[in-house]
Amino acid sequence: MKIATMAAIGLAALVSSAAEAQIDKKQFNVVGTWGFLTNWQQLEEPFWKTDLPKASGGNLTGNAKSLTDVNLKGTEILRLLKQGVFDVAAALPIYVDDGGAVIEAVDISGVARDFAMARRISDAWLPEMQEVMKAKYNSMIMAHFPFPQQVFYCRGEIKSIADLKGKKVRVQGTSQGDFTEAVGAASVTIPFGEVVPAMQKGVVDCGITGTMPGYKAKWHEVVNTMFVLPVGYTIGFWAVNMNSWSKLSKPTQELMTKEFKALEEKSWKRIEAESDEGIACNTGTGACSAGPAAKLALVKPSASDIAAREKALNDVVLSRWAKRCGEACAAKWNELVGKPYGLVAKP
Repeated sequence: MKIATMAAIGLAALVSSAAEAQIDKKQFNVVGTWGFLTNWQQLEEPFWKTDLPKASGGNLTGNAKSLTDVNLKGTEILRLLKQGVFDVAAALPIYVDDGGAVIEAVDISGVARDFAMARRISDAWLPEMQEVMKAKYNSMIMAHFPFPQQVFYCRGEIKSIADLKGKKVRVQGTSQGDFTEAVGAASVTIPFGEVVPAMQKGVVDCGITGTMPGYKAKWHEVVNTMFVLPVGYTIGFWAVNMNSWSKLSKPTQELMTKEFKALEEKSWKRIEAESDEGIACNTGTGACSAGPAAKLALVKPSASDIAAREKALNDVVLSRWAKRCGEACAAKWNELVGKPYGLVAKP
């Protein structure tokens, strides 16, 4: 081997060692999303067990547990993050009490028409979310991520949005409740893990959740129809406790920021791909790598269904949200999110 080549390799090794030496030695206490879903299994857990340790030369690791592992509902997460019980946590808008209407605005039901639009909205609204998280929860958002497209699972036959009228529909948050009520249904808030028995007992007629999460939670065993009218994407985010963050060196912060952005990119691509597969898994209309395909009736929205969705959004959903968030908040949303798509939220 030539001397120049050996010198170059040696120099590269020295530079790498020096860079690693600047990275803090830290094990983060982390809570993620549900353990039986792809977000945790293929994205979050590998990030803490493999990706971040590799990028940091073994200096940064995570004592990472899924929401399922720690047996929490989710609504406690931000309080525990603020208190420093966790250094990093995955959170959803429905977990936010103080300042919740601002965070909710990242995924108002019926606004985003596809994943690309959902991501543009998430990027545009992130600064407003960041202010709430820093002021109210002593935390900082590192990146955002989606779940698969949110659709309706129903007992019995549903052929159009008009058939939802009078039905009791499980929703995961206020905005989904506004949407279901706008189309003539009654909204019922039930934790994700309790939906199947609620369906079996007739507590609800339909439920809204992601295409693949619904399959993995076996909703297909208690319903007959999947109505793929998109009503949202359940945008979540990863946040770090500010006290924990401030103790990290600048090189460590820069590395963490870079790795979380890579995780964000990977998450949006993986979950968008899974969204279509979730439909196939529930309806038997395509390949399903997650298990045996179910045989739910697949109902796609007609042009009139889409028009009805837009009417519900513009007549009810946006105005209800604007009242919760306030005039200044709504004006900011109109500027950053609504204007490019011809949407206006007025209290």
